Amino acid sequence: MTKRTGRRLAATVIAIGSVTGLSGRLLHGADALDRLEAGRLARVAAARADLAAARQTLPRTGALSEYRVNLHVHSLLSHDSRGSVAEIVAAARAAGTDAVLFTEHPTAEYDFVADGHAGLHDGVLLVPGAETQGLLLFPRVPVPEHASLSPQDLVRRVRQRGGLAFLSHLEERLDWQLDGLTGCEIYNTHADAKDEQRLFAALKNPLWLLQVAPLVKAHPQEAFSALQDEPTLYLRRWDELGAVAAHTGVSANDAHRNIGLVARLADDGRVRVCDALDEELVVLDAALVRGLLPVPEGARPGAELFRLQLDPYECSLRHVGTHVLAEELSRDGIFAALEAGRAFVAFDWIAPATGFDCALVDANGRHELGSQVPAGPGRRLEARAPLPGHWRVVQGGAVVHEADGARLGWDVPATATGPLRVEVWLDVADERLLWVISNPFHLRPAG
Repeated sequence: MTKRTGRRLAATVIAIGSVTGLSGRLLHGADALDRLEAGRLARVAAARADLAAARQTLPRTGALSEYRVNLHVHSLLSHDSRGSVAEIVAAARAAGTDAVLFTEHPTAEYDFVADGHAGLHDGVLLVPGAETQGLLLFPRVPVPEHASLSPQDLVRRVRQRGGLAFLSHLEERLDWQLDGLTGCEIYNTHADAKDEQRLFAALKNPLWLLQVAPLVKAHPQEAFSALQDEPTLYLRRWDELGAVAAHTGVSANDAHRNIGLVARLADDGRVRVCDALDEELVVLDAALVRGLLPVPEGARPGAELFRLQLDPYECSLRHVGTHVLAEELSRDGIFAALEAGRAFVAFDWIAPATGFDCALVDANGRHELGSQVPAGPGRRLEARAPLPGHWRVVQGGAVVHEADGARLGWDVPATATGPLRVEVWLDVADERLLWVISNPFHLRPAG
């Protein structure tokens, strides 16, 4: 193995931990490595089954319909993915997703709007977009000059032409206060991974990779979603941004299906080890590999000896989603809902949050998520969820009320101003995990 190949192998192993994002700082001090244990994965799977059995179906009333959306998704149009439209649509359907908003890495070879994936495919709406300069962009018309624009000018150009622009990877940005944004990510799968030192050390051990592979195969969703941690930094910055101007909060799947290892028998009897993009990492002597992997007698060149895929599209898309309240399943309908903040983020891998409802009610009737409402007396926050959980009401970044159950009713103080949002937490295998994050109502000072 050359030094260069060794560095690529190490980088890929580290990337497996990084992008898969099995992160720590859990309620009881466990980290991702603790969660990737057979007994724990089984307990989480059992807890998910119990929640599924207890979950209530809550029909939505009124003129708006609820659609589950995945933002920040990459396909074969991005250099770091090989995913086809067919497999992404199939994964979306399996995950309960109604719309996929793609965010390709732009190249000179195609226009990410004109040549991007668009329209209804087997009932799933596809919307083209790009991830560039720390932004998720969904323009209505091409922006050929995008590479020459500053982030601020790029936001203005997209927004002036009716598109959407969200801040991405808030943990990496210094200039995260840009004017005119639609909103920002309030959770990103990749960002949920960057402090997992124990896991990174384990991923350098081939024996551990072989050990964990059967667990991933037996519990793929539970293994993938071992990443979940409260996105403290993202939520804090979102609350700070919301104090200045309304920012719609969305979840980012950062889905690529590019994290894994494959070992195949080569023509000369050695074993070729590749990453999930089929780029060769190293070629090993078969005698060495036999100590780690069984090589069947009579196996022919090309035979697959080992595969570990840590980020299949279905698991990535199911993990978290942005639920929007829209008039119709169309680009215009989804854009209007996101523009207005009529959305909530849910970790649907725990249990589907479809049917969650939250409104601000006063003498003028019902105000949907994202509404601008004058502050004053007689305001009541009313919400329901398909499962009982622990509710937190957050005002200006501070928890101001907590309750338990399947419903929430809280009289908003007449003096309350600024963004007001709710969270729902669920107990899963002895850990309390964040399940739902609503977009806020914006209480304007009276007068």
